[in-house]
Amino acid sequence: MERVLVSLHDQTVELRFPPSLAAVVELLYRDSIVEQGRPTCSIVIANEAGGRFSVRVDDEPPDGDLTLGDLPTFVMEAVVRGLVKDLRSAIALHAGAVSYEGNALLIAGPSGSGKSSLVAWLVANGFDYLSDEIAFLFADGRAVLGLPRALVIKPGAIDRVLALSAYQSNHVVPAGENFILRPEAIQPGEARTHPCQLMIFPEFVKGSELRLESLNPAQAGLRLVGSNLNARNLGAEGGFRSIASFAREVPAALLRYGDFSQLNGTVDVLARFLLRGGLQGPASRRFLSLFTPASPPRDAVATTPAPLIKYEIPAPTPLREPKRLTIGMATYDDYDGVYFTLQALRLYHPEVLADADLLVIDNHPDGPCAEALKALEHTTPNYRYVPFTTKSGTAASKNQVFDESGSELVLCIDCHVFVVPGALKRLVAYFDANPATRDLLQGPLLYDDLNSISTHFQPTWRGGMFGCWETDPAGVDPEGLPFDIPMQGMGLFSCRRAAWPGFNPLFRGFGGEEGYIHEKFRQLGARTLCLPFLRWMHRFRRPMGLPYVNRWHDRVRNYMIGFRELGLPTTELEQHYREFLGEMAGPILDQIKKELEAS
Repeated sequence: MERVLVSLHDQTVELRFPPSLAAVVELLYRDSIVEQGRPTCSIVIANEAGGRFSVRVDDEPPDGDLTLGDLPTFVMEAVVRGLVKDLRSAIALHAGAVSYEGNALLIAGPSGSGKSSLVAWLVANGFDYLSDEIAFLFADGRAVLGLPRALVIKPGAIDRVLALSAYQSNHVVPAGENFILRPEAIQPGEARTHPCQLMIFPEFVKGSELRLESLNPAQAGLRLVGSNLNARNLGAEGGFRSIASFAREVPAALLRYGDFSQLNGTVDVLARFLLRGGLQGPASRRFLSLFTPASPPRDAVATTPAPLIKYEIPAPTPLREPKRLTIGMATYDDYDGVYFTLQALRLYHPEVLADADLLVIDNHPDGPCAEALKALEHTTPNYRYVPFTTKSGTAASKNQVFDESGSELVLCIDCHVFVVPGALKRLVAYFDANPATRDLLQGPLLYDDLNSISTHFQPTWRGGMFGCWETDPAGVDPEGLPFDIPMQGMGLFSCRRAAWPGFNPLFRGFGGEEGYIHEKFRQLGARTLCLPFLRWMHRFRRPMGLPYVNRWHDRVRNYMIGFRELGLPTTELEQHYREFLGEMAGPILDQIKKELEAS
């Protein structure tokens, strides 16, 4: 086995691999390989039978049966995790970066927004490559440090990138569904920090017109918070203060485009102008504000925006004779989540489904997924589709699960949750053994490694949310006894329908459920329990973005409503959001208080 060390800042990852893969590793990380260092993560690539490979990270179970084409994707993902998992001296951002005349342009956004292809276009137009995936931001200023790995281009963008003259003779390596390339103009060299002079948040929309819009510090800061990869390592405030300070110092813009040709002579010229450093801070932001689309004059002919496409709302599935258990889920444009959760229930829990209803509450029944969700009633026994347009939000939709259920027992799950085999049979048996229980029943969250768990939330504020994942040793053994917990994530919970106290009907949007509903059960004389056998997995990542709007205003408002309903003080709540959201918090809290006082 050969061994190399990949390093960025004070983090080092060890890579061990067969000699036959030396060229692959060189392609991926040649600019980040160091001679010595103390690795905090070990990644071992091993040969398997039939020319396949496996990738093991530390003591985790290996990912096996990988082809040579699959291998780079798994290795690159493991290296990013290894560089971030113990990072405390900087903020790791899911972002690309280029530089010009020594100053950096940060390109941030979710997967699929067009970061890597925009980086590739900028490099082809004379900018120096810093990273296409991860950049470190330092708390003591606005310096950024990129990981100069090979460029990874998604299939929808590879033809556009290869059409650029700088890449027409480039060697392209397939990597799963993506493609890897390393521009010839990039020479090996030690990664170093660059002062950041500009942030761009790209949105590639095929066929879109070019649109460049200045973002204020609050808007840019919130977008960067969503790109933070190591918030859990950075204390209670998750690096928010440093991000907010960075956003106040560095001008930012939203860039929407539909083709590379729109960028020529516009975005490259603008970026060079700002990266030369002639304008600083507020002056750069004022300059960018010139590109914000202006409101039309009052006497101009009004133009009507293109209406959102609305689909015909399907009819609800007719009522049937109720079963003993309802397994209900709310959804908003997440057909894939519903489909795989339903099929997992049918594959792995057949012993309970004969006496169970499968209920789906569609909170966007005039959206693109409604028809397909409705059609599942033709292939899924005991399935019931219910359109729900009265209110929008997770709390209202989960209330609707209980309103629509005719069962004695209700299990409410998110529409992207898997339950371990045997757990639902044991849940029904628990109710049988405790016929008078009015408790709220939950179980440990099982992470993607199928080994790590979190049994509950610790009731503390962090990162704009009430509750931090924790693990009680009492929940490690699935055969352990039920035990009291203060709160838990609401991706899976169960109780008797008659015992459900309901979320406050004033809740809207997303957030505020955890802790609130647990205290509500306790104030009614019930317990909130963890059943160690009731283990569930939750899909957290949404690389294509959320189909609904997740507003801070809604979340803070829900917390304020819930705390007031339960007679709990809001001092700590307000203080946390003033620290977390900074100058944004004051107007939000004032508006919410006025609204609640008026009602």
